[in-house]
Amino acid sequence: MENINSNLRRVLRVGSWNVLSLSDDHRLPLLSGELSRLRVDIVGLSETRRPGSGETSSEGYTYYWSGMSNGHRVRGVAIGISSKLQPSVVDVTPVDERIMRVRMKHTLGFMSLVAVYAPTEMRKTEEKEMFYVKLDSVLDQCRPRDTLIVLGDFNATTGTVRDGYELCVGPHGSGTRNTNSSLLLNFARSRRLRIAGSWYQRPELHRWTWYSNAGGVAKEIDHILVSTRWRILQNCRVYRSAEFFGTDHRLVVCYTLASCQVQKNLKR
Repeated sequence: MENINSNLRRVLRVGSWNVLSLSDDHRLPLLSGELSRLRVDIVGLSETRRPGSGETSSEGYTYYWSGMSNGHRVRGVAIGISSKLQPSVVDVTPVDERIMRVRMKHTLGFMSLVAVYAPTEMRKTEEKEMFYVKLDSVLDQCRPRDTLIVLGDFNATTGTVRDGYELCVGPHGSGTRNTNSSLLLNFARSRRLRIAGSWYQRPELHRWTWYSNAGGVAKEIDHILVSTRWRILQNCRVYRSAEFFGTDHRLVVCYTLASCQVQKNLKR
């Protein structure tokens, strides 16, 4: 089997965005245009509202999605990948309307990207706990040496106190902790994942990822969690200029030193 590798970029830009809806294909070109403009290589999407699972392409990006099995257009997650990097995809695993995984080849080995959409704080405790039980199960299925990146709308702030969570929360956390916060932090700590945004100092205006027009509340609830196995995390920021059909969430992007490798004739 012939194997031809090419490193496409030293820095890989990985994003997370709650788009509120991606149920219609006519929305895809605008999304791809924004991702291309901001040079985002890979993005985890939340609240896509596309039922079932599948794959589609638009304007230089390939999108894999996972949604409700009963056809209902609620919740939903997806992972969008620049078409230049798409050949490095080796496996796609739709799980349900809240979790999916894509495995890719990169310069340090393999990378498992897990897109999530966590239940809101108002949901029942049992539902929120079961989400993390299932997420743990998905990560258990990842290869032990894979670089892990978990990204999406966690509906949780990190809080500003690091006690007990120094490995996963940096010195620049935000917000007030609640039940969802504890679930997120315990998960990140147990999996040795860094919450990227908490490690970089930014003005408050450049930190929040969600804004409630009704209540005037701004929070940082969309996160990118990166494995501490390799020190690949370089920076993390929010793009205020990114626009998509009136979503009240902002695009979060982290910069990683994990160039993907295009593998021709790579067996999945």
